[in-house]
Amino acid sequence: MKKSGHSKSKKGNGAKTAIIAVVVVVMVVALGAATFYFANSKNKHSVVAPDGKVLKLTVEQMEAKLNTEVFYTGIKINGIDVSGKSKQEATEMLKGMNIQSSDEIKIAISYNEQTLLLDFSEFGVNHNIEQVVEEAYGYARTGEGQTPEQQLVDRYQKQLLLASQPKDFELSFSVDTEGVSDVVRSVLEPLEQDVKEASVTGFDKENLVFLIEDSQPGVDIDIESAITEVKSAIDNKEYDKVITVSPVIIEPESLKSDLEAAMGKISSTSSKTTGDADRNTNIRLICETIDGLVLQPGESFDFNEFIGKRTADKGYREAGGIYDGALRQELGGGICQPNTMLFHSVVKADLQVDLRKPHSWPSTYVDTGTDATVTWGGANFQFTNTSEYPIAIHAFYADQKVTVEIFGHALQDGMRIEFIGVVNSSSAPTSVEYVADPTLPIGTQSQERGSHNGINASAYKVYYDAEGNEIRREKAFSSYYPVIRARVRVGVLNPDGTVATIDPATGAVITTETTLPSETPPTETPPTETPPTEAPPTEAPPTEAPTTEAPPADA
Repeated sequence: MKKSGHSKSKKGNGAKTAIIAVVVVVMVVALGAATFYFANSKNKHSVVAPDGKVLKLTVEQMEAKLNTEVFYTGIKINGIDVSGKSKQEATEMLKGMNIQSSDEIKIAISYNEQTLLLDFSEFGVNHNIEQVVEEAYGYARTGEGQTPEQQLVDRYQKQLLLASQPKDFELSFSVDTEGVSDVVRSVLEPLEQDVKEASVTGFDKENLVFLIEDSQPGVDIDIESAITEVKSAIDNKEYDKVITVSPVIIEPESLKSDLEAAMGKISSTSSKTTGDADRNTNIRLICETIDGLVLQPGESFDFNEFIGKRTADKGYREAGGIYDGALRQELGGGICQPNTMLFHSVVKADLQVDLRKPHSWPSTYVDTGTDATVTWGGANFQFTNTSEYPIAIHAFYADQKVTVEIFGHALQDGMRIEFIGVVNSSSAPTSVEYVADPTLPIGTQSQERGSHNGINASAYKVYYDAEGNEIRREKAFSSYYPVIRARVRVGVLNPDGTVATIDPATGAVITTETTLPSETPPTETPPTETPPTEAPPTEAPPTEAPTTEAPPADA
């Protein structure tokens, strides 16, 4: 056991000896280096001054001059002397002086012999002040040479040279090109111009010509290319560059002279009116309302919407209108005649009819199957200008004659269209409707309405070429006019005040007497005027019309 303990003691003493040896070596090396440096620092080194003189300076002397935390004398930034200033002082001074700004960007655009200066005054400028300050501060703080002494001498010589040859470090700045697009667009977009085709702005009702605004060429500019060039100039610091932009002229497809030559009367429809002054007044009012109306391509006309409700305040008068299969007096009676003239002219102008309804029985002023009724809150007439050009309506009344014309672009190749109606079948009523009337003396009769045949009719568009040859005909509309039985009121009031009855099939009075009540004899309640609903025309076999009362329709 004692032997083992002795062995461990010898190992511990060996380790301590090794550590002491290492420490001694380090101290010797450090002491040697210090001794070398101290000895070397006392040595004088040759430094060549700018004037050629050779200066003898020690390391300490050179380091005392060079090891400073301010800029060396002769250092400038953008022409501004920063000698003796710290990096922070120089940075703050330069930032406060706003050395460069976006006002220095003088990039312009040359357009049609004009020079358009772009405004970059609101742009922020990003200077590289911190970077240049570091670069200027670092000048002569490193030197060339294989030994520290040689490097120090090189630094010192550079620092001496600054006195006669100052070193100026230039700042640069950049502009954020994100806003360049807006600047370029603000200058160029107002110079662009959409091509303007010759267009119709109205219709001269006196001279029957369209009012046409002339065309105007368009101007297109490649703005995107201009933006790219401006950004490139900024990136390349070409702040005085002039960029040439050439417009592209877009010629219009139509000229005023072309429209004037092509536009004219397409169709015209006329018919004689009655001698009823009130009815003719209503017809005249409709003509005056729609006369001169211009519809652009794709625009639609709605009779009831455009004309509005027919009222006495508007000048409409009472005239005959169809109600429950019979004529009666109503405001605006007769306006279906100018509407039918419009319907005909629209068809002959080859425009699209959207909504049309025939009367309860055919009108005498046009072919059967080619009439069009309108009533406020009920039947309506609508069409759309499906041509590629504007159209105008010219409507007038004079001397018991109503005319409606459509003006627009002539039909292709001088073609014209006629509008005709053909009766397919007709069926007369087979009976009379008799109604007992306790207000009439017994046996007397009064016809309330006449009878009308049930008719199926078709309307055709017939196309003719410029020489008057028929090209084709197309079925355009179908109309069904229902059978309307005559209605006769038969008196059933006996002389003694009693009321008889009748045979509804024959109208014969039945002698059975009925005593009238003491109160006022009843009268028929007028029918409720529920607006009709539009039903598409069909060509079903005619049947007798029911005796229930229908809503009114203008005639």
